[in-house]
Amino acid sequence: MMTDQLTGNGLRWGQRISVDIPVQVAAEASPATHGHLKNISLSGALMEADGELRLHAYIELNIKFPETGRSPVRVMARVTRKFKDAVGVEWCEFAPSAVKDLLRSPSIRLPL
Repeated sequence: MMTDQLTGNGLRWGQRISVDIPVQVAAEASPATHGHLKNISLSGALMEADGELRLHAYIELNIKFPETGRSPVRVMARVTRKFKDAVGVEWCEFAPSAVKDLLRSPSIRLPL
């Protein structure tokens, strides 16, 4: 079910699911850094990163699936919001297949 949520920076579509998933983050002209997805939806995510990410920067995330044995998947995103300890990112492609697979993963607990 898709819901709209009004945030301080405008309208965001999608229900956020709380997660704690490690990612590798790459941005142009910046060294790769580690991060964690804190929540995720079909349209984007909230992410904590060890390095500084510029607002509006395009980034590449290598997402490590919680279950073992699966290779990390690459998802392209853009930094759309900055908070004190985190950034909001929007997927470059709405509902990328890697994100849909992640949300279907048995290790992700969807709200009732």
